[in-house]
Order: sequence, then C-alpha cells, then structure tokens
Amino acid sequence: MVTFDEVLPTLLRACETDPGFDLVEKAVVVRDLRGRVHLAIRGDPSSLDSKRLEDNLRRELGAWFEAPVLMPGGHPEVARLCNTVLGIEAPWRSPEWVDPDDGRKRQPADGRWHLIERHLSKTAWVGETKSSPPWPLVERKPAIVTFYSFKGGVGRTTLLASAAWQLAEQGKRVVVVDLDVEAPGAGALLGARTDRGVLDFLVDHAATGSADLDRMIDAARTFGAEASLVDVVTSGELDRAYFEKLARLDYTGSGLLAPDTESPVRQGLQSLLKAIAARSPAPDFILLDSRAGLHDVAGLSLHDLAHVDVLVGRDSDQGYRGLELTVEALGRRRKPDDLRAIVVQTMAPEDPSSPEYDRITEAYRRRSHAAFVEHVYSLLEPADPVVDADPAIDDPAAPHHPQVIRFNARLVNFTSLSGQRAELFGTDFVQFVRRLVELSQPEGAP
Repeated sequence: MVTFDEVLPTLLRACETDPGFDLVEKAVVVRDLRGRVHLAIRGDPSSLDSKRLEDNLRRELGAWFEAPVLMPGGHPEVARLCNTVLGIEAPWRSPEWVDPDDGRKRQPADGRWHLIERHLSKTAWVGETKSSPPWPLVERKPAIVTFYSFKGGVGRTTLLASAAWQLAEQGKRVVVVDLDVEAPGAGALLGARTDRGVLDFLVDHAATGSADLDRMIDAARTFGAEASLVDVVTSGELDRAYFEKLARLDYTGSGLLAPDTESPVRQGLQSLLKAIAARSPAPDFILLDSRAGLHDVAGLSLHDLAHVDVLVGRDSDQGYRGLELTVEALGRRRKPDDLRAIVVQTMAPEDPSSPEYDRITEAYRRRSHAAFVEHVYSLLEPADPVVDADPAIDDPAAPHHPQVIRFNARLVNFTSLSGQRAELFGTDFVQFVRRLVELSQPEGAP
C-alpha cells in the first residue's frame, strides 16, 4: 500500500524511469485537497507513450493517481487546462526518489519538475513565498514582534508581559495584540476588557472591508503607573457568538490555479496592524501574542507579519522537534536580511552555577544551533551583513543562541501580574528585552 508520504517519490520514480521521459521539457504535479496527484507534461509526443505512463502510474499509485496525464493537443478543453497548468511556475524544491535497485537517492534534471500543493490550511507554514510585513522596519514605524511557542504552558505570554512592562517603563508606547483567538488569555492577564476584539475585526473585515478599531482597545491596567503607555487589543468577548465568528475564519482563500491568492485572515491582520500603527500617538512596538503549535494564526504572525520572531520553548523532546519545525519554516519564508529571531529557553534550573543548569542550557543551545545550521545558515552567503554563514555555537549575537529564562515558582501560580513586578524585571527578563530592542532597530541603523 502506498501512503501519503510515498506518493510523490513513487510518482517521480515511475516517470523518470519510463522510456522517453528524459525528453520531457516540463512536468507539473498538482496535488489536490485529498492528496491525489494530477500530472501535466510538455515534450515530444512521439517520444512518450502517455497511455503506458498512465497505466504505470495507476499500477504504482492506485487511487492516489488521477488520470489522464495531461499533454498539449487533443480535446480543446483538456488542452486548455493542460496549457494553463504548464504555464504555472512552481519549482519543486528538492525532488528525489529512491532507486529500488541500489537503494540510492536520485534527483531529476534541474528545473524539469514543478509542484502545486492545494491546502485547506497551514499555508503560512508550508508555503515558499517570502514574508512581507505590513511595512518595513523603518524610522517612525512600530516594530512588530511575534511571541510564539510550539507548546503552551512555557511562559510565552508572561515573557510578552514582561517585555511590554519594561518597554513602557522606558517611555515606549506599546500595543499588545492577543492573536490566540482559540484560547485567549493576554487580555485578562493584562487587565484589559473590550466589547470587540481581533476576531470581530477579522469577521467584519472579510465581509465589508471595515477596519474600525472602535471598542477594541483597553489599557493594560495590571501595569499601574505604566498602564497609559500599554494598550491591549483583546481577542474579543467570549460569548455564544464567539463560535460563529471562529467558524467563519478563512485562512487560505486559494484556488487550484491561483495558489498565491491571499487569505482573508491575512488581509484582515494586515489591515488591523496598519490601523493600529495609524493611531495617534503612534506606538513604538506592536507585540503579538501568537497561538501555540502549528496553527494558521501562528504561521501568519511568525512568517507573514512580524519583523522580529521570538521563539519560546523549554528543554523537552517535543519542544526540540517543535523548534526544528519552526526554524525550518522560517528558513523557507525569511529573506536573509530579514533574519531577526530570538530563541528563548524558559524554565531553566534556578541555580546558574549548578551542573544541571549547564547541562540543560548547553543541550538547548546545541539543538538550536543544529536547526539553524541546517535550515537557515546554509542558505546564507558567507559575506551576508546580517550573520556569518555558520556562526559559532557560543556566539551570543547569533539568532540561534538562546536567551535563558530561569524557573521562578512565583511566576507559576499568581492571581495578578501587578504583584510580580520584581520577578518580571529580573535579570533574565531584562537581558531578553535588551536583545529585543537591539533587533528592533530600523533597517540600516548602526
């Protein structure tokens, strides 16, 4: 039985070993929403027996293959569809299959294969298009910072709260946006309550194009004297209508032959951020509290909206795998000069002089370094102005080098952040915010 993971390599092997296929100029695979594959090819019809190829693909792939093999010519409707598909440029990234005779991996001729993937969701995670925040990181425009964690319960929102509070004490104006629309919490944590929120904005914008912030913003009352400098955009009012709004979020908006169609949610979030930036007085920072896990909102906020990505995690096998997946997606979506990321290791042992602290922080640093080497540093030129091609594992200025936040029992069980000021202004948090401010400097700034 062929499984989903085996479909594309099996198709490649079946085609590339077919007599006459070496003369094919271009092959485009469309994998539909069910995972079934359609194939269009351009080449010399006299050199390729399309019927034989179809029979071979049916035999190798079974129900995973949707006949016929599309080739120019023949029935006008089929030819029109074939030409449309062949006209799409979607280079297949690293196609390969395993030769059954010797077990070695094989790669086809460069540039021959193209792959179009249809998705119901997760386009921001699996896509190849480069990220494009609503505005560049320039003077007099707020820096957009996403706080993301693969797992919940690792202190992501607490870290964001510390950053907002410290920035406010420095005289910076901050807007916190609760993007965790399926498990909201930032608003309540910061003492903000609103009638409308992010979810209301997205639904209204998708239907009418509205970009109204009315009744969406409240002060972070938890911060006391600094509350006037920190505004909070909550997720929205948790009532019975909340489910109806969630059910209307469209994260893809893509069609078969228009894979780059922008999703309504992405359009709405871009408009939301532009409306926030246009307020007077303008904020200096917009901090996004993202959804945990491989959620669509998390992908959008990390790879499409933010100037700076804060990747929060702790020492665990699942956390390491989540970090690697996140960095892999970051490497596909970020341009080299947009590589502004901070890895944060939370819940490290309290005593920095203990062997356990050294062991756990070194392990996290090595795993982070390995992920960045494989998925990010290998894509950069050695003379890149942002980062060397392969920074040393102990380079504290490199993106992979974790900012360590030690475990603090007082930050595990508390009723209000207002009583945790001393903890949120501790040395580890201060060092993190210092790094955040450095990375948030306008492009080209010294």
